[in-house]
Amino acid sequence: MTDTPAAADPHCENRPGEDPHDHTGHDHPPTGADLVRDLVKGLSIQALLIPALGVIMLIAILPFAPVTPVPLLLGLGLGAAQLVSLVATSLFVSRTRRQLAVNPGLLAVRSVVDELLRVAAVLLALLLWPGDIRAELGVWVGAGCALVWVILSTAQTVTTRRRIARPGEWSEDAISTLLSQRVGARSTVVMRLLDVAGTVMFQLGATVLVILSPVLVIGTAVLSIGTGLSTLVLQRLAPAERSRSPWAYAPFVLGLVTVGLASLGLLAL
Repeated sequence: MTDTPAAADPHCENRPGEDPHDHTGHDHPPTGADLVRDLVKGLSIQALLIPALGVIMLIAILPFAPVTPVPLLLGLGLGAAQLVSLVATSLFVSRTRRQLAVNPGLLAVRSVVDELLRVAAVLLALLLWPGDIRAELGVWVGAGCALVWVILSTAQTVTTRRRIARPGEWSEDAISTLLSQRVGARSTVVMRLLDVAGTVMFQLGATVLVILSPVLVIGTAVLSIGTGLSTLVLQRLAPAERSRSPWAYAPFVLGLVTVGLASLGLLAL
């Protein structure tokens, strides 16, 4: 016997006088098509907001512009070197033991390497432009580094949007995982934006701190390790629990702390 809509879902019965096709007010879980539509829309907005963060950063630091914009290019080189370090670490993990991807020791090593690269870039900036104000050099080298991560995050967002929108095995697996774990499109997009904002603030603030006093690289390394450890903690949680965990906001908070300390250092000059 053919099932009627009421028989298929007894909780969706219409009251007398209601349109039998009107399910307004009933709580239906999102379908795969709903999630795809919401994700595509959210990722499209995210692909615009992430570059906007870079533009806002550049506008905010204009008062600290040095005589030449070349330090920005040095910062781009620093960000590229950090990206190479990340790729090299990922390749090492994929070719040896995948369990190392969640190893705090390897995370600490990569964070220390990134901060040593930052010190090298700062020292090179001071050597190339000894007449410029240290704070201004730090701001623009840090901005260049942050722009690399803005560009990378934008490219990742656009690629993910295209893969989600295109029917295929990857898209089906991703959507089924999100549905089974009850992860919404909005929380996914918002948490990603917070992560990118935290990265931008950290790269800018950490470079300023290091150029003000190279010994502060110890502090920036600790903050970087803290950000990575928060990511490891989240990976051990179920996807539905991650957005509700305080650890999900750690990268943004640590980035805010870093740029706040850098601002205090600039004001103290």
